[in-house]
Amino acid sequence: MPRLFLSVLGFAAVLAAAEPAVVVRETADMPSVSPTWVARFNKESVPECSALWASPSQPGLYWTLSDSGAKPRLSALRVDGSFAAGPSGPWRTVELKGAANVDWEAIAGDAAGRMIVCDVGNNISVRKELALYLLAEPVLGAAAVADFRKVTFAWPDQKSFPDPELAHDCEAAFMVGGRLYLLTKHRRDTLTDLWRVDLPAPGAPDKAIPVKVGRLDAKGMVTDAALSPDGKRLAVLTYTFIWVFDLPATGEAFFSGPARSAPLSLPALSWQVEGCSWIDDATLLLGSEQGDLFRLPLTALKEAK
Repeated sequence: MPRLFLSVLGFAAVLAAAEPAVVVRETADMPSVSPTWVARFNKESVPECSALWASPSQPGLYWTLSDSGAKPRLSALRVDGSFAAGPSGPWRTVELKGAANVDWEAIAGDAAGRMIVCDVGNNISVRKELALYLLAEPVLGAAAVADFRKVTFAWPDQKSFPDPELAHDCEAAFMVGGRLYLLTKHRRDTLTDLWRVDLPAPGAPDKAIPVKVGRLDAKGMVTDAALSPDGKRLAVLTYTFIWVFDLPATGEAFFSGPARSAPLSLPALSWQVEGCSWIDDATLLLGSEQGDLFRLPLTALKEAK
C-alpha cells in the first residue's frame, strides 16, 4: 500500500480519535418537575438573568449579569430576590470599567475568589473572537472594577462564519480543579460539547486555548452549569431539563459517573431559565430571564442510567 495513502489514513484516524464520543444517558420515565418559585428580582437592575454564580466569600450572595446589549455590569442578588446592602447604602451593580458586553452569558470562579466573566454568546455563530474577563471577586459595595485581564480565544473547529450547524454558541461555564470549562449551546441538535479552556500564564500573550474533552446528549440547549459547594457534583441546565453528575476523583469524564436528571416544567411566562447555581449541596437555584428565581431540591431528580 502506498506510503502516502497510509499517511492519509493515519491522519484521518488521528482526527477521528480527537473527537470525543457522545455520552448518552438513559433517563428515568417520570413526569416533569416544577421548581418552587421563591422570588422575583428588580429587572431595572438586571434586565435578564443570564447566569448565576454563588459567591465563595460572601455567603448568600449570587452574582448575575445580563447579556448582549446590556452595560458591562455585574449584579449581586440574594435568594429572596433582594440586592445586597453596601457600607454606604443599597448596592446593586459593579461596572467593569473598560470592558465591553458583546454577549456576556456566563460566570465561573473558584473558592479562592477568582472570577471569570465569559463573553461567549454567539447566537448565530458569526463571532470569530470571544473573550474572558479574569478578575478578583468584587468586594461588597464596590461601584466599579478596573483591575481585570481580558483574554480572547476562538473555537478551533469552527471554519465557517456563520456556522451552518449553529453549534458554537455558549452560555455555560464552570471551574474544576482550577481549570475553566465551557459547554456549548447547539440549535440544531440536543448535544453539548465540553471544552477545557487553558488560560495563559501571567506575562504570556492574552490568548486562551480551547481543547474539546467531551460531548453529551443534554436533551436540550444548555444554558448554564454550576459546581456544588462541596465540589462533588456538576449541575447542567437546559430550558427543559436538569442534570446533576457526580464528578470523578480525577480526569475529565464528567458525564460518565452516577447521575440524576429530570424534565422541567416552568411557568409559561418565565420558562427561559439561563441561570443555575446551588443554595447548598442538596438544593439548586435557577434564574429566568423574565426575572424569577426558583428552588429545586435534588430529591426531585431521578437516577439516570
